[in-house]
Amino acid sequence: MGIGRSTADITIIGGGIIGCTLAWELAGRGLTVELLERRELAREASWASAGIISPPAPRYGKKLELALRSYRRYPSLIDEVETATGIDVGYVHTGEIELGTESNRAALQDAIAWQRENGMQVEWLDSPEDIGAREPAIEAGATCGIFAAEAGSVVLARLTTALARAATLRGAVVREHTPVLDLTMSGGRVVGLRTFDGERPVGAVVIAAGAWSRTLGDALDLSIPTVPVRGQMLAIADPPVPLRSVVAGGGLYLVPRADGAVAVGATEEHDAGFDSSVTPAGIALLVERIAGLAPSLNHGKLAATWAGLRPGTADGEAIIGRVPHLDNAWVATGHFRSGALLAAGTAEALAETIVSGAPDAVLAPFDPARFA
Repeated sequence: MGIGRSTADITIIGGGIIGCTLAWELAGRGLTVELLERRELAREASWASAGIISPPAPRYGKKLELALRSYRRYPSLIDEVETATGIDVGYVHTGEIELGTESNRAALQDAIAWQRENGMQVEWLDSPEDIGAREPAIEAGATCGIFAAEAGSVVLARLTTALARAATLRGAVVREHTPVLDLTMSGGRVVGLRTFDGERPVGAVVIAAGAWSRTLGDALDLSIPTVPVRGQMLAIADPPVPLRSVVAGGGLYLVPRADGAVAVGATEEHDAGFDSSVTPAGIALLVERIAGLAPSLNHGKLAATWAGLRPGTADGEAIIGRVPHLDNAWVATGHFRSGALLAAGTAEALAETIVSGAPDAVLAPFDPARFA
């Protein structure tokens, strides 16, 4: 593999769900790992995420095989991390309903056929009455849908910090409040990085800094075209009609939590830059969509509002793999709205790639070389 010895075999830049899952996987393969996070762990997209772990479907496009691998990895990953750390990651096994109308009935029927072929426990909902029997709170114009029995959600910030803790139990070093300012190259390799504490040598690096990944692209002589996309959410306590399942439809997702509250999201704002403020307009849009999907929720208590910046990319696909002209630099970013689901598969496949030196085929669609 050619990774030199220094402070660590590999340094991960970014302490969100992608970076922390990768730290856990690499440390489990015998590498010494250091993770550097510019703020606290899980304070950006991972903190704001709804944490939905739902079954993939053909609409995932190039992400489909990675999503399937990740979905299958999640049950054991959650069990391993909770057992290692004793931290409850807030996993709620509720199932999920994906709502549809006559305009996309055929696409949903194709999706459920594919899901059944791949061993998923899914049920066809053929009418508004079927949907209402599953979820009395839903009053949208949905006429069909898919109920996925195995789906659920996690509190993603909790899972992220648990993964970081589990990685430290495997010997990894995690440093918060350590922004990386620059990288140093020599002889086709990254040889060092600079923080406010000065310069330090590195054996290898992975850029997993979410929407901020692009700031290190110049140092690598590679375009990493991540863009921040703001997503605003709210939480409703004491809903008059309790929600049983995750529900996706009507431009929203509704996520029941273990405490009975319902998380509602999310806006998709491409022009907010790095501003993660909550705005009246954003919350008003969510309230309007709630009224069209599950109006009783608007009579619960507004318990919280928040926003995060998802890492979008110039072409809408994630960026995962080795920097083409450097022997010891990789990128893992740009997962946009699918970071929660794709993290497990991304980390497993990239860790195997780094250790073996042989690219995992599941990552081929996301090769950073397309921006070289």
